[in-house]
Amino acid sequence: MKPIEIIGAGLAGLALANSLQRAGVPVTLYEAGTLPRHRVCGEFICGRGADALRSLGLEATLAGAAEHRSTLWTICGAERLRRDLPAPAIGLSRFVLDQRLAEIFLQAGGKLHLKTRKQCAGGQPGQVRCDGRKAARSDWIGLKVHCVDLETAADLELHLGDQGYVGLSKIENGRVNICGLFKQRPALKANREEWLCRYLEACNLAPVAERLRAAQIIPDSHCGVAGVEFARIPRSGDSQLYLGDAYSVIPPFTGNGMSIALEAAQLAHPIALDYASGDLNWETTVVRIQSAQHAAFDQRLRAARWLHPWIHSPNRQRLLGGVARLGLLPFSLLYSLTH
Repeated sequence: MKPIEIIGAGLAGLALANSLQRAGVPVTLYEAGTLPRHRVCGEFICGRGADALRSLGLEATLAGAAEHRSTLWTICGAERLRRDLPAPAIGLSRFVLDQRLAEIFLQAGGKLHLKTRKQCAGGQPGQVRCDGRKAARSDWIGLKVHCVDLETAADLELHLGDQGYVGLSKIENGRVNICGLFKQRPALKANREEWLCRYLEACNLAPVAERLRAAQIIPDSHCGVAGVEFARIPRSGDSQLYLGDAYSVIPPFTGNGMSIALEAAQLAHPIALDYASGDLNWETTVVRIQSAQHAAFDQRLRAARWLHPWIHSPNRQRLLGGVARLGLLPFSLLYSLTH
């Protein structure tokens, strides 16, 4: 078997590394940071992502996850939508999922190098880039924290505010993940522990901030990220192979980022295995995997990119809220377009 190098131990990298290593492919995984660690993420997996883990033989990593069946949307504090999800989903923290995937990979004999930056060579055979989102100029900042003792009105809450929104997602062990995306406000100053609450208040989401302050926050779960470009459709013809957020980043309101990463690993597995077995050259492998990702994800990325301004723009929110209040919002259709 030809060896495979995977750069980046996010969900796509970890899932693909596991599936190939267990199939007899020698895999070396490089991660610039540490594992596990908290990451800005909605920590919500729709049905396809969970099915991808199962198909890769990694179902055990979902043990103890929360089950999501209901969702609630508010706009500037007013309830506008309460529905059952079209299909059950899963709430599981990245901290736990990353740790489990890394442990299984090591048990299978894989090589994992942490705190190691691997040089990416264009078109190098057997090298897969799962090294996360590309740096970009952006007005957005993402903030996340975990807490306990926080009652939720639905399994998944989405609160839309003025130039920002936040999701509350049940995860394992009775915890709740609070993850928000906000237009940056340079004049806003706060320490690390108050950053999320201050942004919530600035976006007219003070009731959510009050709930968060009343709950017990997990101190080491605070994290943030800036410079995010959403739903960019990658150009074809690149000689490098990208998976997960390195391929594209879907706006977080969809709750589909984790699923896309896991699905990408599922799509890449049989094609990468053919390369490792000597049945494909690397150039053909890259073309086939990228084509499979285009077919699977580009519609979701385009739909999410179109919908994103409706989620954070106050004027469009009012129209969206009016449509929802009249019962005319095609929630199931929008969900299917982005999942």
